[in-house]
Amino acid sequence: MSAIHEYKQLLKNRGIRICDAYGVTELELADIALEQADALAAVEILRKTSVPILGGDVYCRLSNGEIEFAYAVWGTDPLPGEERQHYANRSYLETENYIKKFPPSDATPLFVIVIESGILCK
Repeated sequence: MSAIHEYKQLLKNRGIRICDAYGVTELELADIALEQADALAAVEILRKTSVPILGGDVYCRLSNGEIEFAYAVWGTDPLPGEERQHYANRSYLETENYIKKFPPSDATPLFVIVIESGILCK
């Protein structure tokens, strides 16, 4: 199984559709979020590829089951002249550190990982 297929399976089996939580008509989002352990597993899967993680958004699932945007985001931009594989490796490390260090609270953080568009269509 390719790493991209493994990543898609993780999103399908463990992902939380933000559009389902909010209603597509309200925010028109189709993002799939992952709880912390699953988001870290996603980073490990993406490490097997050369697909950089561009960044992501954080939502929180409240104790009543509602999901809210946490107003927290991260991003990794390529440096001038940086080789693609170095950029990808740096993006995995920065994403992993961000997810691991996300401040604890009463709500469950949900992480939407953003990768290059079109990758999941392959």
